[in-house]
Amino acid sequence: MKNKVIAMFLLVIMLAETSCKKWLDEKPINTVTEDQAWKNGTDAEGAVAAAFAIFRRALSGLTKEDTPATTRNGSWGDYYFWGDARSGDWITPNNDGDWGAGFQNHLIQRTELEPLTNWRLFYRTIEQCNLVLEKIPAITDNLTNERKAQLLADARFLRAMAHFYAARIWGDVPVNLKARNVEPLGRKPLAEVMKMVVDEVNIALPNLLWDNKGTIKQSRSRGTKGAALALKAHALMWLKDYQGASDAIKEIINSNNFTLVPVNQFRDLFDNGESKEVIFEMYYDNTNGEYADYYGHIMTYYLTNPYTSRDNLSLAVAKSKILEIYPDYARDKSDKRVPEFFQSIDFSVSSSELRPIFADPLQNGERNIMFAKFRKVKDRSYSLMQAPVPVFRYADVVLLKAEADARLGRVPDALDNLNKIRSRAGIPLFTRDDAPTVIEAVLAERRRELIGEFQRSYDLVRLGRLHEFNSYITAQGEKDGAGFFPVSEEAFTNNPNMEQTYYWQFNQ
Repeated sequence: MKNKVIAMFLLVIMLAETSCKKWLDEKPINTVTEDQAWKNGTDAEGAVAAAFAIFRRALSGLTKEDTPATTRNGSWGDYYFWGDARSGDWITPNNDGDWGAGFQNHLIQRTELEPLTNWRLFYRTIEQCNLVLEKIPAITDNLTNERKAQLLADARFLRAMAHFYAARIWGDVPVNLKARNVEPLGRKPLAEVMKMVVDEVNIALPNLLWDNKGTIKQSRSRGTKGAALALKAHALMWLKDYQGASDAIKEIINSNNFTLVPVNQFRDLFDNGESKEVIFEMYYDNTNGEYADYYGHIMTYYLTNPYTSRDNLSLAVAKSKILEIYPDYARDKSDKRVPEFFQSIDFSVSSSELRPIFADPLQNGERNIMFAKFRKVKDRSYSLMQAPVPVFRYADVVLLKAEADARLGRVPDALDNLNKIRSRAGIPLFTRDDAPTVIEAVLAERRRELIGEFQRSYDLVRLGRLHEFNSYITAQGEKDGAGFFPVSEEAFTNNPNMEQTYYWQFNQ
């Protein structure tokens, strides 16, 4: 018996070592896989839902459940670090070394940041979508042709979304359109990836609905025509196809399915994800085992007592930076977004008591203003976080269209959409009509409107302008790929076709 136990133990070790050497061909966790059921409509629905569940985990970040190599006990909310942290707008009030290293683009030196370089869960999402696209066409039991077409379109949209998201983070990335890969995949140029994303969306669009069944929250967390068109527009902006991007967003606007909600409805938008302004979001639900501990939503690092039991702030925007970003608020406090997005807490009150919130959102001085765009009820717990993570919302695409139109020389159209956002915020309309100035105004408005929504760094990298706002990155460094994240060593295992981003070959 003892010899059998030892033999089994050695077998487990051998299998573990073998599995650690695999790359894109790993089977997804918590998915319907090839050796499981693909027999009826219930299996098909579950397989597509599983793909979106893996994508939610990809955004929140790797944990020990995903790869033993990480030192993390829980996810951190990596979507923030990819999309916002290096924009130059953020500080770490409690001087957290990991956060500081992230701001400074020191992405390889610290072990805790290594999961940010790992695209494993994005490719698990893609693999699950590939299985769906291969297996579901043969299912006939309890699955209508119409619903089958919708599920296949949903999977195709998500496959495109996962490639798009990965390309914004790493630049050149592998394109995987097969359920089983027998050869290691190399990286494709970013432009080629974005073209594939557009092609995938065009195939999916005819079978996607504007609204799926269920609540707004449920509908906006899956593929819809609006989400697919927003994805297409963003991908086309990376390709500098401004006419195509403008046309895609025009379809969203003309559908009348979305609207800019008043500022006094921002809590439904950012706290609950229940808003007509939402186009596509990932909603994290603790009842499904998501965000059931200290880690997992970036808001745990934004907030302090009275929202959570934390005594200090790990991530914030300095007061001087807030006044720089929101000049109208600095001048006459007219920008209604500032008190919605920021709050000052009375830190003189003991952490054992419920700390009051000051009427002046910027009262706390330079380093202790709480970023409160995403907040929850004041119950001082962070063990049961439930929250939406916006991917695309209506204000985002309205401003994206304004940028595209300005670049096409259609300045009146650009001003119309730019001023819709400024009017809602309560700040003066923009009246300059020279295209370069309007483009800068639109980019500044995107910075104000979308702060903390994981868009700013992507905008800057898309334009090659990250070095203008992050003093730790040079113009030459950005040309060499410093705006993209390095690729994890895991991707190089048994893969001779993999190559590290040029900048990160020399900057460790």
